[in-house]
Amino acid sequence: MSNSNSPTDVSSYRGEATPETLREIARYFIYIGIVGFGGPLVHIAMMEDDLVADDPDDPAADGWTDQSTFMEGLAVCNTLPGPASTQLGIVMGWVRGGPLGALVAGGAFMLPTFLLVVCFSWIYFAYRTVPSVEAFFYGITPVVIGLIVGAAWSMGRSALAEGRTDTSVELRGETWEIDYLLAVLLVATVLVTVLINPNPVVAFVVAGLVAVVLYRSAWVRANLRTGVVWVIVGAALGVLYTFRDRLLDRLGPSAHGAVEASPVWGILLVLWSNTWVMLFVFMLYTGSFIYGGGLVLVPFIEKYVVNEFGWLTAREFVDGVAIGQLSPGPVVMTTAFVGYKVLLDASGGLIAVAVLGALVATIGAFGPSFVFIMGLFPYFAKVRENDVIQTALKGVNAAVVGAILGATVTLARESFVVDGVLDPLTVVLAAATFALFVKGIDAVYLIFGGGAVGIAAFFLF
Repeated sequence: MSNSNSPTDVSSYRGEATPETLREIARYFIYIGIVGFGGPLVHIAMMEDDLVADDPDDPAADGWTDQSTFMEGLAVCNTLPGPASTQLGIVMGWVRGGPLGALVAGGAFMLPTFLLVVCFSWIYFAYRTVPSVEAFFYGITPVVIGLIVGAAWSMGRSALAEGRTDTSVELRGETWEIDYLLAVLLVATVLVTVLINPNPVVAFVVAGLVAVVLYRSAWVRANLRTGVVWVIVGAALGVLYTFRDRLLDRLGPSAHGAVEASPVWGILLVLWSNTWVMLFVFMLYTGSFIYGGGLVLVPFIEKYVVNEFGWLTAREFVDGVAIGQLSPGPVVMTTAFVGYKVLLDASGGLIAVAVLGALVATIGAFGPSFVFIMGLFPYFAKVRENDVIQTALKGVNAAVVGAILGATVTLARESFVVDGVLDPLTVVLAAATFALFVKGIDAVYLIFGGGAVGIAAFFLF
């Protein structure tokens, strides 16, 4: 592929699929999926090192693409919802082998992690009552809390520096450039998530709108009439959805009866009552809005899977995140753990059905990433350059960190309180994990270390 294309002329990125090319893509991404421990930054660095041509005038000679195409793909993937490294892998597959190459790249990249998560899920649900396994996860649970907070620490530093630099402070030897507005949005999202626990998407949209109104006031004034109409429509729809039950109650039994008698409503109820459909639709929804990285999964799962649907307990979910962290792939693969548990319960303990449930959850969670790259990539490349969109994303980034921290507060209560009493060892483990993780210690080592501490504490005390 010539590098004469402009960075935004991404419709010309697609390569051609041949059997040899598809085998090459599959081999490379299975390799990445097996050895890519260390998270998205490691995956991205490996792809840049292995797939970007050394000779910019002839990318086909020793690589799959040129540096400008790779960086444009990375920039767009960082703008999209979903795991950036997985999406970048899909982009590289698309560059090399077209739509088929994108499917092969994404599938091969996720396959090793999927198999590991399913294997760990089977071990967890089959043997978690065994004392040694129970002790291992006793030590892992607070470690995961520390890892999430540590990741949010890094994300927060980046998010707060995206706006104006209102002040600079030294924290743990690092210089933080802080925008006061973004800091307020972050803290406000933490408080709202802890106290109200709204739909995370609502929090992200509100934060984005606030950022646009305050940072782009001239644009808002120039488009005031159109903006007011959309705000009114959005607010009305939000109010109707939030108070839908009260509204129907006020309209009387006849309104309830009319809704319930509607054929469309009946079909929707039948579909939603099916566990497979409910699982897939929820994961599809989640995968479409986990903007900012895989850990954005945390507030979505905590609100719905734990609190609304009751599919997992809070402790099971935290253990599922740990299992996701033990694999070399994206944390989003925790969805396979969720799907495994949901169908394990629904099938009465059938392992084969549970594995299919894990597969359905994975397809739902990662499906939007394929759609975004294969169908909407050129559109997102253009939208990314829009100043108003970029301003909104600054607010969204701050809210994302706040939502993760807010959901983690709820999960920490379950992790730190054992039999109604605060367990000091779990608090110490979480704090130590945070301190070590922000210093660069790999999550896998910390998880196994926490498990070892848990086993030692269980048998010694």
